[in-house]
Amino acid sequence: MIMPVVLCDADNTLWDTDAVFADAQRALLENIESMIGAQCDRPDRLDFVRQYDQALALIHHLHLRYPPHLLVLALTEGLNGKSPETAAIQIVSGISQAGPISLEAAEELGSLFQERLKVIPRLLPGVRDGLRLALQKDVPIYMLTEGRIDKQKRIIESHKLSENFRAVLEMTKSLQQYERLRSRFLPAEVVVLGDQLDRDIDPARAAGCTTVYVPGRFTPSWNLSKGSQHASYQAENFEDAMIWIINRVVPYFKSSRVADT
Repeated sequence: MIMPVVLCDADNTLWDTDAVFADAQRALLENIESMIGAQCDRPDRLDFVRQYDQALALIHHLHLRYPPHLLVLALTEGLNGKSPETAAIQIVSGISQAGPISLEAAEELGSLFQERLKVIPRLLPGVRDGLRLALQKDVPIYMLTEGRIDKQKRIIESHKLSENFRAVLEMTKSLQQYERLRSRFLPAEVVVLGDQLDRDIDPARAAGCTTVYVPGRFTPSWNLSKGSQHASYQAENFEDAMIWIINRVVPYFKSSRVADT
């Protein structure tokens, strides 16, 4: 029996990166407000920040990995009345240079923002149990990340989960990369598990992989109009996803799971 190989996303699939970002984004907005003497009048302050964040990501060539000082500048424009789209275009194109905050101050606030993102995120529900089940059934799990390997390894070690992953693979999540990984693990079935339709599910499905969608707590605007019907399975959480994966090759897994626990 050949067990499937699981390629698992990390952020917002295994641990709650969204909560870390939310805290950092709220703090960033407060710092900008104090610096320029303007206040956000929106009832949902986090949504205000994320509208400008997503507007920048949509047009910047680094997508969500754009330099954080650009968000500072965009939010400054937003607090002065400019829409997310207008602010993003002006900031990315370099049109908006003079304003109530200097580039140096923006870079300093951007650095503080990045420091707050170094907080170790908590595990999401079902992750520890799901990883334990995979280990019991000898299902190999490889973590996929578009971030830095050392950061993800630090989180893994902090949660004492090193034995649960065969390796951490850093890659740009594209059709070509998923095709390469699928070829690498043949003849095993390759299952890609993640929370983002555009980065985890769609390209992996196009590459011939089985896909498991675990919806995150935050969905970027560019994914809101997408349905999850193209995923092989939509799971409630990581444990539910792992049970479904194992059931594909172990028909009586549920009964054996009872015996194991």
